[in-house]
Amino acid sequence: MNTQFHRAIIHVDADAFFASCEQAMNPSYKNKPVVVGADRGIATALSYEAKQRGVRRGMTNQEIKKICPEAILLSGDYEAYSLFSKRFFAILRRFTDKVEEYSIDEGFMDITGLGNKKESGYQNIAEKIKQTIKKELNITVSIGLAPTKVLAKLASTCNKPNGLVVISKKDLPEYLRDFLVNTIWGIGPNTADYMRRLGIFSAYDFAIRPLNYIQEFFTKPHQDIWQELNGINVYSVINEEKTTFASISKTSTFKQGRHEESKIYAELIRNIENACSKARQYKLMAHRVSIFLKSESFVIQALETDLPRASAYPPDIIAASKPLFTQLYKAKNKYRSTGVVLSQLNEQTTVQTNFFESPMKLDTLKNIYHAVDTLTTKFGKHIVQSASSLKAETAHRSILHGPLISLGVIH
Repeated sequence: MNTQFHRAIIHVDADAFFASCEQAMNPSYKNKPVVVGADRGIATALSYEAKQRGVRRGMTNQEIKKICPEAILLSGDYEAYSLFSKRFFAILRRFTDKVEEYSIDEGFMDITGLGNKKESGYQNIAEKIKQTIKKELNITVSIGLAPTKVLAKLASTCNKPNGLVVISKKDLPEYLRDFLVNTIWGIGPNTADYMRRLGIFSAYDFAIRPLNYIQEFFTKPHQDIWQELNGINVYSVINEEKTTFASISKTSTFKQGRHEESKIYAELIRNIENACSKARQYKLMAHRVSIFLKSESFVIQALETDLPRASAYPPDIIAASKPLFTQLYKAKNKYRSTGVVLSQLNEQTTVQTNFFESPMKLDTLKNIYHAVDTLTTKFGKHIVQSASSLKAETAHRSILHGPLISLGVIH
């Protein structure tokens, strides 16, 4: 197969991404009609099960319940989707560093040469990508493999969900007969109308036109698309990692302004525990932490610092945050809220200790928080918490059921 590709481009497109994330986070939603957008009053994302029952994007909550009473209406957890996206692209980068983050749930990969280097075909690599994403994220993706980006993006739409379609150069242009011009990546509605007036109704009609005809009737962007449809690689994969989705934030708002340092600090610790729990849930670690305090007059003050090493463990984040809190807190002020942001997130891999740190301490943290996460999964959120957050407990005690276990900070 490799000899059929001058270049090998993959387009990976997550299937019903937001709804699939919800189903991955809550297995009881699997194979059920999930609709995201309850907080906005309209459907913004749908599982395939919801689509099969006639639900469409833009429908109101009332319309959805009328045609699909069993629909599960959910508010969007966009931070969670962003974290899934971060891990999604981290998986792609295990196969090649030539990865383009086209959107939160789709990307391009240039795997040219890897089929030969790894003594396996490009299709086998694509299959391995699908399997890895399914195993680690519990979502499915559809993949298109082709000599160009435009062809790869077309191919990924052919067999959704969970599809893998290969377009080799020898298949062109016959393969393009089934694609209408408005389905071609880069062809907008106005251009599609113009093409139809010229008697061009499909990607095939467009691809078989001679070059001099294309040059006479179309501008350069559409000439480039014509070349890509004919298997001529014009668009390169732009391997630049986006960071817009690389943070986790948690905040607490008080019913009344507070000035007691110990209680405000306890709430901040609670924020840190929640943020770290979410990072571990998605197998991510932070390199930077920011904290903020909002005063009763709604003035926000914030400070941030780099962590000595990447971490998702509260003792590490607390140790870095304590000096920041000391600088921010003013006894004369009353505060309305606290917050923490973990940023510069990377996939959780082998963590290097710093020069002065005992590897045994890191192993202890790993073991403790593995146990914490296990207990949390079984008994609920905040069943285990840092001793320094106990003063925040009064406001949250009603949500707890069963025993409360406290942890001292590991020094």
